[in-house]
Amino acid sequence: MDEKNVKKFYLIREDVLPESVIKTLQIKDALKENPELSIYEAVREYGLSRSAFYKYKDTIFPLDEKVEETKEFTIILYVHDKVGMLAQVLNTISQIHMSVLTIHQSIPMEDKATITLSINTAGSPTSIEDVIFALRNIDNVYKVEIISMSM
Repeated sequence: MDEKNVKKFYLIREDVLPESVIKTLQIKDALKENPELSIYEAVREYGLSRSAFYKYKDTIFPLDEKVEETKEFTIILYVHDKVGMLAQVLNTISQIHMSVLTIHQSIPMEDKATITLSINTAGSPTSIEDVIFALRNIDNVYKVEIISMSM
C-alpha cells in the first residue's frame, strides 16, 4: 500500500481542538438534528466560513459516533492494589451491559497495578464517555485511558 494513501487517526481531547474544528462538529450536529437547515444557514449561525466547514466536515467526528460503528475497544486502568479490584471493575462492566473479551492484570509494584481490558460494546446503549466515567468512579482507580479501538 502506498504510504500517501494511508490515513492516520488520533484520539484528541476536545479542549485542545481549534475553534473551527469544534464549530464544524457543532454544525454537523445541527444539520443532523434539523434536516431543513442549510449548510449556509448553519455556518452563519455558528460563525464559521463554508470553506472551513467543508475542509473539516469529513475528517472530524465524535468518538461516540465511531464507537457506534465499533464493537471493540481496549482500555487500561491504573489502580491501587486492593483486594477485589478486578472484581469491582468486571462488575461495573457487566452493569453497563458490555462484555469483556480479554483481561490482563499486571503484577502489583509499590501497591499499584494496571488492568487492561478489551471490551465488546455490542448491545450496549452506554457511551464511551460513560464507560470511562463509571470506571473512574470505582474506588482506588486513579486513571483510565483508551489505548485502542477497532474502526
